[in-house]
Amino acid sequence: MGELFSLDNPIQNYAWGSRETLGLMRGVPVPTEAPEAELWVGAHSSAPSLAHVDGGAQPLDTLVAQNPDRFLNPRRENDTFPFLFKILAIESPLSIQVHPTAQQAARGYREEEARGVALDDPTRNYKDQFSKPETLIALTPMRILTGVRDFAELRGFATTLKLDWLNGVLAQAKTPRDLLVAIVRIPHDAASTATAKTVKAAKKWAKKHRDVQEQNSAIAGAVELVALVDAKYPGDRGLLLALVMNLLHLKPGDAVFTPDGQVHAYVSGTAIELMYPSDNVMRAGLTSKHVDEEELITVLGEHQNIPTIQRPAAGALATYTMWDERLSVTRLSVTEGEELALPLEGVAVTLCTAGTVVVRDETKTFTLTGTQSVMYVGDPGQLSVAGQGELYIAAQR
Repeated sequence: MGELFSLDNPIQNYAWGSRETLGLMRGVPVPTEAPEAELWVGAHSSAPSLAHVDGGAQPLDTLVAQNPDRFLNPRRENDTFPFLFKILAIESPLSIQVHPTAQQAARGYREEEARGVALDDPTRNYKDQFSKPETLIALTPMRILTGVRDFAELRGFATTLKLDWLNGVLAQAKTPRDLLVAIVRIPHDAASTATAKTVKAAKKWAKKHRDVQEQNSAIAGAVELVALVDAKYPGDRGLLLALVMNLLHLKPGDAVFTPDGQVHAYVSGTAIELMYPSDNVMRAGLTSKHVDEEELITVLGEHQNIPTIQRPAAGALATYTMWDERLSVTRLSVTEGEELALPLEGVAVTLCTAGTVVVRDETKTFTLTGTQSVMYVGDPGQLSVAGQGELYIAAQR
């Protein structure tokens, strides 16, 4: 049997976050004073969870460093906490971004360390030495941008909206990566002009086309996206990239995987996210933060495919497969009056997203409400779960 203890999880106050979503989940007054964008569960040094152990509370990264045998998977391959688990509360579109591979992250981290770039320097690209593949699971209806649309569809957009810039970059590109690079390298003044013309063309199309069939078309979705991006980030050249990316609508429970090198942005909604424990982000637009265009191009992957949506079968227990076969995310829905057995091994965190859920082992009992969590670590064991609500469990076997 393993060890069970509770975690307090930090909130990240990014500008794109909601002033209501995470506050309502936690049961605190809303609107909150600052936008609350992400809740982090894990041991990343930028914002580690606070673990309640042996009558005290310490940051989880400190505990892992001091005693990896106690706080990490007994079958681990290294002494790093294996994942970062998040809740995302998206009020405005996130920046368009790409994550590096493990090799690129290690190289970039070494180079910036050698140059003496401080970890908190806003121009620093690599905060750690890890890659950041990630799987997103929708808690509410969501819109996301990922990968690059089919070129034939984009040529249709260019013709319909009379976008010379789009025809121009399509003519230069043989692959989706080529297209992204061509857009990133549009000179500043030309990009500003292209952005303004795209917004104007989208408004003209929306005013002219109002019947139901047209409103449900791909071009209608793209026009709506242009209006949303322009309202949130007026004049941002990232709009040009957003237009050429696949726009997906996710239902609650849908999951999508984003590999290293894939261009993506989350537009709206609330989600659970599991990733390797990294904060390495190369931004391409829709942000006031640092954009390093050449480093972005370096980490762009060759393939920018539309992902397959993972939809587990309905029921009290649903498990999502991850890119790493040792990792998993499980959704557990508990109904009043029943008690479910939850087998765990290795290292796992349970995160309550709705209702009130009671989690206990042979010696400890924890009552969890929205965003509260407990961590299990050790040999195979079993927890009992009761109450009425929903848990998400991230685990490494």
